[in-house]
Amino acid sequence: MDVLVIGGGGTLGRLVCSEVSSRGHHAIPLGRRDGDLREPDVIARANARVIVNCAGASVALGFGHGWRGYRAVDVPIGHAAIVAAHRTNARLVYVGVHHSPALRDTAYVEAHERVAEAMKDIDGAVIRATGFFSAYAALLPMARRGFLVDIGDGKARTNPIAERDLAEIIVDVALGGDGPRDIAAGGPEVFTRREIMEHVAACAGRHVRIGSIPVWLAAMNAAALRLVHPRMGQFAQFAVGLAKHDVIAPALGTTRFGDYLMGMPAKAA
Repeated sequence: MDVLVIGGGGTLGRLVCSEVSSRGHHAIPLGRRDGDLREPDVIARANARVIVNCAGASVALGFGHGWRGYRAVDVPIGHAAIVAAHRTNARLVYVGVHHSPALRDTAYVEAHERVAEAMKDIDGAVIRATGFFSAYAALLPMARRGFLVDIGDGKARTNPIAERDLAEIIVDVALGGDGPRDIAAGGPEVFTRREIMEHVAACAGRHVRIGSIPVWLAAMNAAALRLVHPRMGQFAQFAVGLAKHDVIAPALGTTRFGDYLMGMPAKAA
């Protein structure tokens, strides 16, 4: 079976392609270099039986990962995938974001939900994931310099998931056909944000000071950042929300966060 993976060049997309191939199917990665992903024709020309959409604006820190916001990137790609799935009678699996209802109106969540809501009339499923392990592992370089900065009191809880576990879940759903149309997926352990920071600090190989920015100040900074860099400002707005609200999904992943961090190369992330 041909499985088209939109965003197949990203971290999650590569893992999905690898998992598809390991099960004896043909993975077709599709990235921005292959054409304008906002155009249904670019997606439909593969004529794949299954389309997996894990593409969207980056959540990486830094100015080198594109400035356009999530509504401007994720929504057009998502709608193009839906049109392409209609044309080719393909099954469509979309990777969304698990969230607290209080975060529904943030630009990051709202963009994902627009796509999910538009999928109601097609064969497919939405997999809403919690945060990825790699997003927290990306804090390791900062920790190795001796400090980490969190938002708020660190008491909000979540159960992040390993991308490899999520890739297996995605492929199960993509190839399975029958099953629920809406799936929430998290990892096996629930942590407070402070505990996540402490796990990262423990892998830094040195003493790490963990500081905190007040929620009100982080919210002001996010609003200002949105004026000059929509993507980073919108994700910062989402991060402020995560600092205030629990985001816990059913534990479908099996990899433990500490094992993931310990398995990383010494200078990774």
